[in-house]
Amino acid sequence: MQQSSSAMTASADVEVVSVKLNTFTHLLLSSYKFLMFLAGFGLAGLMFAQVIMRYFLDSPFAGIEELAILLGVWVYFLGMGYASLTREHISGGIVSLLVKDPWKLKLIELASLVVCLIAALIFGYFACKYAFFVIEKGRSSIYLRWPKGFWSASMIVGFSMMTICFLTQAVRTWRELRHLDHQTSGGRKG
Repeated sequence: MQQSSSAMTASADVEVVSVKLNTFTHLLLSSYKFLMFLAGFGLAGLMFAQVIMRYFLDSPFAGIEELAILLGVWVYFLGMGYASLTREHISGGIVSLLVKDPWKLKLIELASLVVCLIAALIFGYFACKYAFFVIEKGRSSIYLRWPKGFWSASMIVGFSMMTICFLTQAVRTWRELRHLDHQTSGGRKG
């Protein structure tokens, strides 16, 4: 009786974590879409304004090009996080042709997510190190004189988003792996 109630409590706890992860993932997805739309739309508007100013008004503004690069970098790094969240990044599928056991496939998926998480953490570390270097030196853009930290911050945000995505996916895959483990004859035996 006691064992049954503790199993139900553990199952309820897992369900709460699952709902929270799904809500968090949905919030991230909505944020990525909004920010990418905003940056992409802003980039298109800037390019349109630059063409009008350069070719029709004969008065180009070089600061627009700096702003376009800023928005382009932000679109790139936001897209990196979005691709990681939706799992639309480049990946190979040859393992599924060689391995048929669902448990082993999930284990390989978990291992690849951990490797991606470690890589995102390492690259994120160096992105932070570079961004802090640029900010400490007080570097600014040529025409607008904006701090170069705005450009560098996109890397920090992008790698942070990737890290969060890979972490949530690894947790979800770990839970699926444990579920598969319990489904196959009460757990795996050697």
